[in-house]
Amino acid sequence: MLRALWAIAAFWMVLLVARRSGAEVPSIDERLQASAERWLRTAAPHEGAVVMSDVKTGRVLAWASLGGGDRVGAAFAPLASVFKLATVAAMLDSGRATGGSMVCYSGGERAIDSSDLRDVHLPGEACIPLRTAVGYSINVAIAKLALRHTQPAEVEEKARLLGLDGVVPIDRAVGRSHITIPDDPLGFARAAAGFWNGRTSALGALFAVQTIANGGTRVRLHTGTKSPARVEEGRAMRWESAAELARMMQITTRSGTAAKAFHKGQRPSLEGVAVAGKTGTLIGDKPTRMYSWFVGFAPADAPEVAISVLLANDVTWRMKGNEVGREVLADYFRTRAAGPRRIARR
Repeated sequence: MLRALWAIAAFWMVLLVARRSGAEVPSIDERLQASAERWLRTAAPHEGAVVMSDVKTGRVLAWASLGGGDRVGAAFAPLASVFKLATVAAMLDSGRATGGSMVCYSGGERAIDSSDLRDVHLPGEACIPLRTAVGYSINVAIAKLALRHTQPAEVEEKARLLGLDGVVPIDRAVGRSHITIPDDPLGFARAAAGFWNGRTSALGALFAVQTIANGGTRVRLHTGTKSPARVEEGRAMRWESAAELARMMQITTRSGTAAKAFHKGQRPSLEGVAVAGKTGTLIGDKPTRMYSWFVGFAPADAPEVAISVLLANDVTWRMKGNEVGREVLADYFRTRAAGPRRIARR
């Protein structure tokens, strides 16, 4: 009996927290806000956030938070493999790497040691291009390419410009993300792949993918109005680099780490809509959490919306970030097809 009462109380606490977070953001689209809240409740993480923006204007369309305080703007979670976006942006902008840059690797799936980084041909090793390493989120492949094609200072700068480090350009007070990139080769390799290099907010990750969707242009986020003017704040990366990275991110949902979530059998789950995305998963902290990320934008070839989903799950979980992201994006395209909500006149 007590357990049942506690479950009911917890449900209403979650409901109130999510609604309150949206009510404080005047820019939201009510239908998308309801979708974000619904899927966040369904996923039922200990803490979580779903935030969505209009790519062109930076208008925040949904701001749903679950857990203590505002989880959208708080930098409480490790970025995991989502940080690879900053690493790859630095490699591409350096001019020393392309999507076709090859690397051979073995091991390094859950941890990276010095032995994983040696360029020694071993039986059973695989050789892949950078674009595949991104789409399938191959940790040691990204780490080895980072050592070869970029420097810690370049990755730090890209993390800052993409909003993964520091404060996101937005018209409200939010938390500051903190990223540290070691200078030693092993520490740099691990950080470049996303292993415990700091804490970032879901909002910061949203700004990163919105920036990539905008061809590398930083567009300020707006929460105060439903009709904001587009405000540009310089560039985070070259247009060519952003376009190349966006193509790599499409592999994620087409055949990579999010392919299962974005397909029903052999058919894409969002019919006719290509999605550019990046996943991230990391287990740790006390108490133990499985941090599950999905960030991306759609349609991939003509971006309209960007999304960031962060779930701090138990090691047993109901939904992953990519599943929540898929459902909220599907609701967006259904909402768009339905057109503006009509208000009945008496």
